[in-house]
Amino acid sequence: MITALFLFVMLTFTVIMHVIVLPNWWFLILWLALGYIIASLFVILFMVVQLPILRRLSLTNKYKHYAYRSTAYFLNRFILRLSIEVKGEENIPFGNRLTIYSNHKSYVDPVVMMEVITRPTSYTPKMSVYKLPVMKTLLKSMGAFPIDRSSDRNTARAMVDAIKVVKQGVAMVIYPEGGIKDRNDIRMVAMRAGAYRLAVKAEADLLPISMIGTTDVKKRWPFRKTKIKVVIHELVKFKSVEHMKTQEMADYMFQIINEPLNDVEDE
Repeated sequence: MITALFLFVMLTFTVIMHVIVLPNWWFLILWLALGYIIASLFVILFMVVQLPILRRLSLTNKYKHYAYRSTAYFLNRFILRLSIEVKGEENIPFGNRLTIYSNHKSYVDPVVMMEVITRPTSYTPKMSVYKLPVMKTLLKSMGAFPIDRSSDRNTARAMVDAIKVVKQGVAMVIYPEGGIKDRNDIRMVAMRAGAYRLAVKAEADLLPISMIGTTDVKKRWPFRKTKIKVVIHELVKFKSVEHMKTQEMADYMFQIINEPLNDVEDE
């Protein structure tokens, strides 16, 4: 939807400018470039205007999920210039209570995840993200679980809401490193055992995911495309790990997520 809207606006603008305003072939590249910018701003405004409506819809509403995933696809292809390869998409379960754990090396990671996961998702941003324009409304509409490192009480309150969100069928994406620790190393370099409390409290299955290539986005954007590979591992059933302490669970997931990343670093 969003990509189709973007292309329609860009091409319409280009044709109007070329045919009516200045029908000179030398200016066609200029009109295309301006059309690209104007169409990008238009679709972003289109989504911002929709936010109050999307916020009122249920977290698992099909249109809401479609709108956000469509927006992510547009951002990844036309703004961030990413080429995404997904391995193991068949491992994404439907209907299960689900928490997703992945390495986190770039601010584009959640946008990639939003496109890749084919079911409603939510996220665990730090409180500072809520101060960004529009982001507070966006995250609330997705049922996000805000991490307030300055207040354990606020985080505990948010945990109660996050458990309800997961039980409704929304997959909660968690980056257990507790932020971006080392952009130059694609592997997970840290692991917060507390990140697994949500899976335990909600009795949710765990889906480990390894993301390869997002560390290169900052170096290559905006002039070169970046190839991203997303490896979706086999689902870890909660029943198979419920006997573990959160630290043991963290170590177990750490090994799974880092396995394909170690191979890349060794090349």
